[in-house]
Formats: sequence, structure tokens, C-alpha cells
Amino acid sequence: MENNEKNMAPEPEEMKDYKEKEAAIKKEERRLKRLFAKIDDSKKKLAFSTIADVAFLTVIMQELREKILKEGTTCEYKNGENQYGTKQSPDAQLYLQMSQKQTAAMKILMDCLPKTERPEPKDDGFDGFVEERDG
Repeated sequence: MENNEKNMAPEPEEMKDYKEKEAAIKKEERRLKRLFAKIDDSKKKLAFSTIADVAFLTVIMQELREKILKEGTTCEYKNGENQYGTKQSPDAQLYLQMSQKQTAAMKILMDCLPKTERPEPKDDGFDGFVEERDG
């Protein structure tokens, strides 16, 4: 009889990375759901799918940010014998695109929050002063 524990190969590095990212995304999703808990029930389905997207973007952007810090925002390219130079790195381009999508998604979430009543501003006397001076 074989011992399953002895025959089990260690988990591949890719699977470990996947599980770590998945756990980080779920953690971020829970954090965002707590922040946006006061969303009206009629908007929760939209909000929760948007929260899932924002959580994914946040985790992937953190990874890209670390990579950009290490490798920079530009990379060298060569197109043929005499065409070469530097350009924005694919990671920097992707980070920018994801940042724009995250900002748009956060706006959706903010718009789902209930409108709060704005308190009347306190009279600081400035308007009265200006009226007296001009009048």
C-alpha cells in the first residue's frame, strides 16, 4: 500500500502564486465590501461585481507596481538592424490602463453609496461684511 503523503510532489510555483493572488483578491474584496456596506440593496448586485473587479485590479496593480519599481517604466526595443530605442514598458502601459479602469469602477461604487444630507454652512460673517462694504 502506497503512502500518499510520500508520493505527493510539491506544489508547482505557479499554483502557489495563483493561490496567493486569489487569497489576496478575496481579502481585498472583503475589505471593500465592508467599506461599501451601506449600499442600497437594489444596487448591491452591480456594486458587488464591481467590487470584485476593483479587488482584482488592486492586487494585480500592486504586483505591477513592484515590478515597475524594480525594472523601471521604460524598456529598450529593436525593430530590425537600425531601428532601436526606448519605449514605455508593457508593465507601465498595463498599469496605466488598469489604473484608469479602477478609477472608473471606484466612481461607480461611490455613486452607489447613499446620498448624505449636507449640513447648512455656518455663517462666518464674511457675506455680511462684503454686503456692508459694497452697500
